Amino acid sequence: MGVGISTACHYPLETEKSLSKLGKADVKIAEIFFNSRSELEPPLLNEINAVKDFYGININSVHPYLTFGESYLVFSEYYRRFLDSVEDFKKIFEAMNKLDSKICVIHGEKTPFRIEEDEYFERFALISEEAKKFGVILTQENVVNFRSSSVDFLKRMRSALGEKFKLTFDIKQSVRSKIDPFDFAAAFGKDIVSIHISDHNSKSDCIPPLSGIFDFEEFFRTMRGFGYDKNYIIELYRSGFDSEEELISSYKKVARLLGAVS
Repeated sequence: MGVGISTACHYPLETEKSLSKLGKADVKIAEIFFNSRSELEPPLLNEINAVKDFYGININSVHPYLTFGESYLVFSEYYRRFLDSVEDFKKIFEAMNKLDSKICVIHGEKTPFRIEEDEYFERFALISEEAKKFGVILTQENVVNFRSSSVDFLKRMRSALGEKFKLTFDIKQSVRSKIDPFDFAAAFGKDIVSIHISDHNSKSDCIPPLSGIFDFEEFFRTMRGFGYDKNYIIELYRSGFDSEEELISSYKKVARLLGAVS
């Protein structure tokens, strides 16, 4: 269990350059947010992997570049397009194997919804089965304005998928969905395998951890009570922090707090 940072924090800086910045700051856990198909293949994938190896970074998880279009590519009425997307995911899983990453994060279907819930569950399960062949866990992230913003939907998804149901929990997305993060944790604590952390206040819902009003000490204790022993990944928008120093300072403070609580 530890604290890491997502390369998404530096977007639109190229992925390998973002990872290098994290490595230079002695960040040892990261999430890779792929932003183009070319990053899944040599030479860019090799460059990303070389940065990882040089700095000894553990790639906790991967966000595919398909995130922007999953509603259209994966969860639309046109089934053939879904089958094409499964092949795209296989390439993503292959890239994850090279990076020794085990958790893949998807957003799912955005409003307005085009397919029935049962069809959504079946498609997720099919991709999950493909992921398993590569030693990868497919996770559903809670995201505002998506099906996954609903606790009730996620509970039905859990019932339908059983052991295939795994979550990446995002605090800011919970806040945006008007769901108390502690309530979300209570509902799904045993299903969460990765957590995106950020803070918030009356002016912003996405700022560096420990710079707002969220009680991280209590949250870490709560998750420990559910047996959570995995990583916490700082995921911010570039507009959410003023400088690299602020981001790394937040990372160090969170790491110290997590160590004290654990």
